[in-house]
Amino acid sequence: MMSHIVQRIALSAMMMVLSMFCAPLAQAAACYQSSIKSPTPFMGNNDEIFVLTDGSIWQVKYEYEYLYEYSPSVIICPSKNTLIIKGKSLSVAQIQARTASKRLSGSTIKRNTLTVKQRVRGCDYFIADGPAGLYVLEWYRGFDPSVGDKFVGYERGYGFKNITYLHNGREGRIYVEDYLLSADRAAEILANKC
Repeated sequence: MMSHIVQRIALSAMMMVLSMFCAPLAQAAACYQSSIKSPTPFMGNNDEIFVLTDGSIWQVKYEYEYLYEYSPSVIICPSKNTLIIKGKSLSVAQIQARTASKRLSGSTIKRNTLTVKQRVRGCDYFIADGPAGLYVLEWYRGFDPSVGDKFVGYERGYGFKNITYLHNGREGRIYVEDYLLSADRAAEILANKC
């Protein structure tokens, strides 16, 4: 008996959250159900990049939940920039949408995208181009990028960063050696590393 009461309270709370963040059932296109494909586990912390099963790529904004969820079922409300998971609502920003053809025009890619510009065979260091000039990065683990690959997840600072590649949704980890570089300075650092 007590278990049914707890379930009803949880269901009522979920419906209240849904009614606050999503359109009514007649306009249900504003919110939809999906699952988080990667990363595993999903933490729900600021700047974490995640990929839904529909292929869309999102970033958590200003949240610190430490959820440790593995492939959780979620409700996403793109018009409200909200992710609902386990009765909690998180602020998110869409980085890339998916179309039925799974291909996107460049206009849907957000401004914090970096593109691999130069890679030396046999060397883990590479140069990427982004919103703040050129970056010298070191591939550490995960998907190993090639020239032309675009990725998100890095916004600023030095050190290790988890990133997601836009063309395949795979994850990687890089080390930021330097950024805000001119072409000459980036080439000089790369030559010293490789």
